[in-house]
Amino acid sequence: MGKWCFSLFGLVALVFACSPVISRQSLKEVDPTVTFQELLKDPERYKGKLFLLGGQIVTTTIRDGETWVEVLQQPLNWQERPEDTDLSYGRFLVRFLDFRDPAIYTAGRKITVAGEVQGKKVLPLKQIEYNYPVLIPRESYLWRPEAGGGPFFHIGIGVGGVIR
Repeated sequence: MGKWCFSLFGLVALVFACSPVISRQSLKEVDPTVTFQELLKDPERYKGKLFLLGGQIVTTTIRDGETWVEVLQQPLNWQERPEDTDLSYGRFLVRFLDFRDPAIYTAGRKITVAGEVQGKKVLPLKQIEYNYPVLIPRESYLWRPEAGGGPFFHIGIGVGGVIR
């Protein structure tokens, strides 16, 4: 009986640990054949379409009850988490229609968004004018920072103490 309960508990924990951060309903509406590069070339063409994008937050700006988050796009892994890589095809904006605290949505945090393309916004980026695709999020997930930059595993047996 004990082994059966332990196995069931392990299976339930595994299922919840592997569950997607974006709902299956939203994922069904995303067209995986359209790339971020295609969206970046012509955001107006994809107006009203749902995209699954993610990356690293660059800046967060509050305007008139809205929050604009600039994201450096990064590929998503199997968990829909932006990968820790130098690969990026550009930037996009997420327009939250409510207040999101910039102290939480801070530069460097990772975010995954299932959002509807609203169009584009042209803003200065250093010395150029940059065409940002703008997404209105249906769902978003702000990832917790990874402690120590990666997985941590420790096994220890013994007694610790301080010698004076």
